[in-house]
Amino acid sequence: QGVSSAASDVYKRQLPGLDQLRSLREGKGIAIEALARKVGISPSYLALIESGERQPDAAIRRSLAWELTVPGWREQS
Repeated sequence: QGVSSAASDVYKRQLPGLDQLRSLREGKGIAIEALARKVGISPSYLALIESGERQPDAAIRRSLAWELTVPGWREQS
């Protein structure tokens, strides 16, 4: 009853810059393989996240935020 659309709106608002994940990673000079290994996912899955084909779950978002020091992603429960 509107919950899913409201949830997706909140989800989008709480993920500032996820679409800029690749540029953030490259800007910090981190290879995709290195970031994927630190976060515990495969480089191919990380590439799908970076391209927008996959949405990472909360645990992966927190790990990405931690590794890339992006506070907005880290604060999610």
